[in-house]
Amino acid sequence: MKTLKVLSTAAIAGLGIAALASCGGSKEKAITFYNTCGQNLQTKISEAIEAFEAKYGWKVESTQIGGYDDVYSTCIAGLTANAQPNIAYAYSDHVAAYIQSGKVLDLNQFIDSTKEVNGTKLGYTADEKADFVKGYYDEGLAKNYADYSSYGFTENSMLTMPFSKSTELMYVNVTAMKAAGVETIPTTWDELWDACDNIKAKYDGSTPFCYDSESNWLINMCKQNGWNYTSASEPHLAFKDDANLANWMDTLNEKYEKGIIATQTTYGAYTSGLFTAGVEDGGCVFCIGSSGGASYQATDKFEWAVAPIPGTKASNGEVNKSVISQGPSLVLFDSGDEEVNEMTWLFVKSILEPEFQSTFSQTSGYNPVRNSTFDIADYKAFLAKDTIVAQAAKTASGLTDWFYTSPAFKGSADARQYIGSALVSAIKGEATGVDALATAYKNCGGR
Repeated sequence: MKTLKVLSTAAIAGLGIAALASCGGSKEKAITFYNTCGQNLQTKISEAIEAFEAKYGWKVESTQIGGYDDVYSTCIAGLTANAQPNIAYAYSDHVAAYIQSGKVLDLNQFIDSTKEVNGTKLGYTADEKADFVKGYYDEGLAKNYADYSSYGFTENSMLTMPFSKSTELMYVNVTAMKAAGVETIPTTWDELWDACDNIKAKYDGSTPFCYDSESNWLINMCKQNGWNYTSASEPHLAFKDDANLANWMDTLNEKYEKGIIATQTTYGAYTSGLFTAGVEDGGCVFCIGSSGGASYQATDKFEWAVAPIPGTKASNGEVNKSVISQGPSLVLFDSGDEEVNEMTWLFVKSILEPEFQSTFSQTSGYNPVRNSTFDIADYKAFLAKDTIVAQAAKTASGLTDWFYTSPAFKGSADARQYIGSALVSAIKGEATGVDALATAYKNCGGR
């Protein structure tokens, strides 16, 4: 069994030196994979690695490098020192910075290839490509990135492959909800706020509604309402002068002061802790968090349910249920060696196989990226279970038509960070919506 490798800060800083020092002599048949997997998921990755190593005789070192931001900063440092990994977990915001190095591989050279390497065909057939969940697959297209042509890509260049995906869901304390006289789970924000008023009246010490990610909350509201957030074309930062967005932000302080809402920052931890606490101990009834974090919402204190996040009801009665698509994709960096690049791709193919996607999803709670995974008997049995992880995966799989991703450009990661901070400032009453957005704009480099 492969050993989980976790890098300390000092070890991360030394990656470039170590990698450069190993460049001499004969070529090592080794692939490096940076990710955020904890022990349970590293165990699953190790199973795939062992099968790959036995088949091809190439070594794969899977390294957990903290969280996603840590992977990003480590890859940036590695690219600068020409000591980048072969594969890394990536979000589009990260890849928007990576492509400036000239070392991000266009995966179409493998996807469309008819070449065989070590007895295995590199490419995918048309049916195999169509087996990927379209929304997930299309996230990797270069056209989603600003100025892609400046870096030698076409709009259909493939910069990443989807690996495991999540979205946001609403976890519901059904017992407390019904005790407060709310019979059905809210499907719109107006219904949610009405329900929260009833719950607060019944359970004065509770915090009826929690949202883990302030950034996601604001971005989702922009998408559902047609408000400005960012743009793939210049000027990228579009949120500063959106009066509707600022006005919505101003409505949240009153709810915060009344004890109706909390977020990860205002609470000081993931709000799953408030959900599992129960209302009698000051907990929440509606908790919006990642589908990939469903296991942290598990409790036997009350009857629970998993539902989509509320949507925004338009004047014509239609409800926009847009919800952000998240979860890591895989980016491949050019090693300068064709064989290494091809073997790296074959390892990627191995962990994108429907069978592996099934076992990984059942452990992680993330959704598989291949449609045929849902036809595997073992995965069907998993979805039929009444565990919160299974129900979250099942609920998320029905929302793909509403998934979206934000535009990726240099600085989009900063925009995401600073608008989250802006929302916290407005919620806590430290700034008006207008002023909070202006500060975020300035922090992102806007003038």
